[in-house]
Amino acid sequence: MSERQVQSASVGLPLPARPLIGRETELRTASRLLQTPGVRLLTLRGPGGIGKTRLAVELAQLLAPEFEGGSVWVGLAALSDALQVLPAIASALEVPTATPEAIAAHLTGRRILLVLDNAEHLPAAAPDLARLLAQAPGLSLLVTSRAALNLQGERELPVGPLSLPSAQRTAEQSGAVQLFLECARAIDPQLNLDAQTRPRIEQLCVRLEGVPLALELAAARLRAVSLEGLLGWLDHPLEVLTGGPSDGPHHGSSLRGTIRWSYDLLDPPLQAVFRACSVFVNGFTLPALDAVAGHAGVRDAIIRLAEHSLLQPVSGSPEPRWKLLEPVREFGREQLAADPEADMLHERHAAYYLALAEQVVKVGDEAPLEWHASMTAEDANLQAALAWWVEHQQTAQAMRLILALGYHWGGEAPLLQLGWLERSAALPDAAAHPALLAAVLSDLGQCSMNVRRFGPARPALEAALRLYRELNDREGEVCTHLSYAGLLSSVGEYAEARRLYDQLEAHFDEHPHDLTRMAVINNTGVAWLRQNRPGEALGDFERAYQFSVQENYDLGIAFGLTMRHWASYLLGRGQEALPLASEAWKRTLRLHYPLLRYTLPHQLAFEARDAGRLTLAAQLVGCSEAMRARTNAPWDDCIAPHVQQLDNALQADLGEAYARERAIGGTLSLDNLTPQVLAWLDEPSTTRPAPAPGLTARELEVLRLLSQGLSDKRISQLLKISSTTVSKHVSNMLGKQGFHNRVELARWATLNHLPG
Repeated sequence: MSERQVQSASVGLPLPARPLIGRETELRTASRLLQTPGVRLLTLRGPGGIGKTRLAVELAQLLAPEFEGGSVWVGLAALSDALQVLPAIASALEVPTATPEAIAAHLTGRRILLVLDNAEHLPAAAPDLARLLAQAPGLSLLVTSRAALNLQGERELPVGPLSLPSAQRTAEQSGAVQLFLECARAIDPQLNLDAQTRPRIEQLCVRLEGVPLALELAAARLRAVSLEGLLGWLDHPLEVLTGGPSDGPHHGSSLRGTIRWSYDLLDPPLQAVFRACSVFVNGFTLPALDAVAGHAGVRDAIIRLAEHSLLQPVSGSPEPRWKLLEPVREFGREQLAADPEADMLHERHAAYYLALAEQVVKVGDEAPLEWHASMTAEDANLQAALAWWVEHQQTAQAMRLILALGYHWGGEAPLLQLGWLERSAALPDAAAHPALLAAVLSDLGQCSMNVRRFGPARPALEAALRLYRELNDREGEVCTHLSYAGLLSSVGEYAEARRLYDQLEAHFDEHPHDLTRMAVINNTGVAWLRQNRPGEALGDFERAYQFSVQENYDLGIAFGLTMRHWASYLLGRGQEALPLASEAWKRTLRLHYPLLRYTLPHQLAFEARDAGRLTLAAQLVGCSEAMRARTNAPWDDCIAPHVQQLDNALQADLGEAYARERAIGGTLSLDNLTPQVLAWLDEPSTTRPAPAPGLTARELEVLRLLSQGLSDKRISQLLKISSTTVSKHVSNMLGKQGFHNRVELARWATLNHLPG
């Protein structure tokens, strides 16, 4: 190479077909590292198809002016032997002798950036590269590889998938969406993000997990199929995502090819662990893989698979966790299908998650939040385990697993729970397991009630009761009667519900410390609320609370505080019950109980509006509704009518700002809202609005309900006074305050945040 050539900007760089998209952070980081004194070897490490080569091209172009000798590109994919690496470098530099000494002598006094692309299959070349770096002080190496070279002084930059659209990131801000659009517009220049294409493109990018090669190959398929049709084809991405550029590397012409390239670099024992990894859905922990793989040295295998960029560590998980990107997992499933141990691995997987779920039965509904976070991370694996037991008609195991998941899915995902309960109960030999079947039917009835499907709930509960009587299982019968009483209350059969609740209370007189007693008393209060009788409800909620305090039952205490506050609010005494809400909020933060976590903020939104904290009220509504939407659970009748009233009132108060603040609330957690909620709830009572001068306590109660838009008849029902008395109180207040009608009076009460 002549002096003139060595000083040129770049040599042998591939010409990129399109701009670099979505790699701004990696580009800045790599550029900074390569210009940092002492950093002479940087490896861009990542799985096949992730975009390492494209990033390296951009870096070589960007940094060529910073090196006197520019940048030189050496592609290694076609080489089959580590002994060929130095000759390839010498050829690119036009050095006649392919030794580290000769190459170093040729570069004496010059700084040059040498890019080695696709080095993962040539690890034995690392010592030669180390000698070259030692003898050529002006040389810097930029390497792309699925595994690090493991040389002293090597710096690694992991290259992961492109960013995906999310609640915090729009499609326009998503690198994956923008790359797909860039590639797709090469085929259809008129393709844009609109109301029809946006959700489909976002779904496609999520399905392909932001892997650039997968996105490029998917875009190419738009020559043959519509965007909607392409989504359907992606159920089997390895079959669809083929036919890459003819001028690209052979192993990169299909998604399957690029993954097989990595798989073939593994030794047989490591390939076996890789196949075991593919059994898991959405990742796994070390104990899980240890239980399924059945190999010694699983920890070391995880390290080696991660070093080969086949396993990805999962960030934000409560315990160390790894996953295969979905296209990689599908390749693993293909290899697993040909493995004679496949069924054994699947059964070990199902057995592990059955044992894990049954731990919750021992912990109960006061399990720490960290435990529930860990279980939520395993939802996909739990469903896969259920599917295995059901499809193989392992009835007892299927029933045990769905019953154990009642604590986890009952509040978090009732529709999901309901579907699996129905499938388990319908298994051909379900009747051969009467105790398990009774429990499944009981849960099926309760779960149907939770999602307001009262029709199927009754026969399920009645069948469970019959089985429990035949089994002489008094405990199961009592718990199912509790659900049945709740069903009667929900469908308006209040007298029969009350009779059942009384019977259950009598039963618990003989078992005074059974925590189910709290549910009986509390549910009796809920039944009163459904009848618009908050006074009676308050008495039951106070009893349930006192029982929970006596038994040191945290969930019962939090629930009792919440429901006492709500009943007090409905009676027009919300202000005096604010300390209850404050304590309920603090306790709820420590518990994983979805019903409580989305009910309490919505209840407090009523109080926040009355206190003039309209922005906080809107955000509380948004937070509550976002949590409730994730469970797909409808509101109970005891609060549903009030929810719509509050929504209408805040819409009138805030106008267009309501939707904006509510959306902000939807992105917030209870922890996010805690500082401003507690600052309000815990403020000294002397700083709260004082009662309006001249109004009696009863008039304030009437005014409080009047400002919510309630009729005289409804106010009379809540306060247990006649409609005539309500009208008289309204007339008295109009005279005292000098207003002409009740609308002016209600508006004045709202603007002045008068307490009730």
